[in-house]
Amino acid sequence: MDIKYHKIYSDILRQDFEFKIYGHAGKPVMVFPTSCGRFFDYEDKGMLLPMAPYIERGDIRLISVDGRDWESWYKPTKDEWIAIRHGHYESCILNDVIPFLRREYCIDEKFLATGNSMGAFHAVNFGLKFPRFFDCTVALSGVYNFVTELHGYYEPGLYFHNPLYYLPRLNDKEQLARLRKSFFLIAHGTGAWETFNDQARELASQLCSKGIPNYYDVWGPNYAHDWYTWHEMIIKSLDMLKAGVWIGNEETRLVGARRRIAPQEVPIA
Repeated sequence: MDIKYHKIYSDILRQDFEFKIYGHAGKPVMVFPTSCGRFFDYEDKGMLLPMAPYIERGDIRLISVDGRDWESWYKPTKDEWIAIRHGHYESCILNDVIPFLRREYCIDEKFLATGNSMGAFHAVNFGLKFPRFFDCTVALSGVYNFVTELHGYYEPGLYFHNPLYYLPRLNDKEQLARLRKSFFLIAHGTGAWETFNDQARELASQLCSKGIPNYYDVWGPNYAHDWYTWHEMIIKSLDMLKAGVWIGNEETRLVGARRRIAPQEVPIA
């Protein structure tokens, strides 16, 4: 498997930012880490092993990016800096990482966003907020209203970072038109530590109410909020996306050599 490590300086974060790339071709898949996780966790926790056939065939190419949750959502002091720093993180991905990938690897196709737990929160946010760059989201065992984890703290800057806040009120016609060409796969188990399932159910319901294509996949009580669950879930998800899902009136493949290739909608300079 072709593996590349990169460290770039982000003027937005005013820090170095690290990520790894796995594979040589295929649907670009951006992987977001779990809470306070790092870019190497996905590999270290064994997620690449079940995905290896997809990567080696050139069906997908993973880009596992670093996090900054410890500077925003999980920092000790609850204040307006949570939303500000999270906004910096989003801007780093959009304005530092994606242009780097376009320039150095000629990746100009829209990304599949994925993550487990807190990574699913990030993946859904990127999928919903930035469909100019993402056209598919696979969210496994996610939390989708992180304000519930801030022990009652709220300020207006958090509104557009919480899917269950802004999605019900999303009425922009252009944004909805893009999202209705996207696909969201929301999955979770019903075993130990799966404490956000009501949020996942509500997210799927809101997606349906907006006409956004999605599949809500509930696994049984043997599947806990843990890596072994996500090993199995990601393969089922990739198999489904490669076989084809319904977007509008068309069965559409989103992974593999015969996939739909949607170019990123980059503003013309």
